Amino acid sequence: MNLKLFRILTLFVSFLFFPFFVHAVEPLTKPVKAIILPDNALHPDGMTVNPNTGEIILAVPVIGGKGNAELLKIDAEDNVSNYFELPAHPETGRVTPLGISFGPDGHLYVADSQCLGGNPNHKSRLLRVVHEAGKPVRTEILVTGITQANGLEIFGNKIYVAETQVDPMIVEMPMTSGVFCFDISEFKGELQAVRRGRYRTHVPGPPSVLHVLPYQKDPHFIFSFQTTDADRNGQQKVGANGIGLSKEGLLYVANFGDKKIIEVKLTKDGKTIVSNRDINDGKGPNESVDGLKVCPKGYIFFADYVGNAVCVTNPANGKTVLIAKNPPNPNPEAKKTGAFDRCSEVCLRDGKLYVANIDLEDNNAPHTISVIDLTGIDFDALLK
Repeated sequence: MNLKLFRILTLFVSFLFFPFFVHAVEPLTKPVKAIILPDNALHPDGMTVNPNTGEIILAVPVIGGKGNAELLKIDAEDNVSNYFELPAHPETGRVTPLGISFGPDGHLYVADSQCLGGNPNHKSRLLRVVHEAGKPVRTEILVTGITQANGLEIFGNKIYVAETQVDPMIVEMPMTSGVFCFDISEFKGELQAVRRGRYRTHVPGPPSVLHVLPYQKDPHFIFSFQTTDADRNGQQKVGANGIGLSKEGLLYVANFGDKKIIEVKLTKDGKTIVSNRDINDGKGPNESVDGLKVCPKGYIFFADYVGNAVCVTNPANGKTVLIAKNPPNPNPEAKKTGAFDRCSEVCLRDGKLYVANIDLEDNNAPHTISVIDLTGIDFDALLK
């Protein structure tokens, strides 16, 4: 055999078996069950725990079609019911809630990703679902002009929103994305008199709408980075995605396409970047980083949309462990037992990991949330 033919055969064999080497990592466990959602809940995504009730609030964005969007709630027994209906954007006719989080004021803040809904022309928004006596009563538009609002988290009075792409039309890599920071105090409406029964009182009126400037020109845009996806020749054109915060106020941002998580240290006021670093090298068992949550111990649980898996990372050393995984596009029977279907978001509650299956490819029923029991898993030992 001549040298040239040997090299060709060696290259062919390496390509043939390379996927098996990459995916040789065995997951720790698998989902214990699926929560079956209503038939119209096609693309479940953002989740947060209501601090007053312990219920999980779930965002179901409208993608492809038009209409209002539902927020659902999942109680302690994993029963699902309606929570609130978000009205559609007056221009686009749809509303696409992704990241959601409760603020210290008791209201729910929502990232409306109109780009994912079909309009990339700076139509995405920050919304607030106003609560009275713990119940959702109305929606307020706080911010307009965002390109693709995505992950959302709150620390103190600061609202952090991932801007997945600053340029509405991505043509070439690298692409730029980043994070907006808003202060809840910016959204106080003027007091207005209202009558409640026999008495008159004063309540805040609707806040003025803030329109952000595009292309990193707005002072609320505090952090940017680039995504190259060099390993896949730029196939995954998705930048900032999930966002999480540690109890110390460290900000963690998913770099979806580069399979990395960025740790951002902020000044005490939460508005200025002190430093940032990649906490992992993008070479772990995950193929992307989508929605994420930081647990009280500081470990980061995240959904891997491309790999159809969920993982956990220790930011102290960058070690990433595969928790659960299954092939994409499972059949309906597998989904009913908890199989992932393009999972995009995670939520921690009572020792369980809830995983939203956004299923952007087939939209096939049933539409589900997968549930993983973390009881008995020693993450301290696994993530050393």
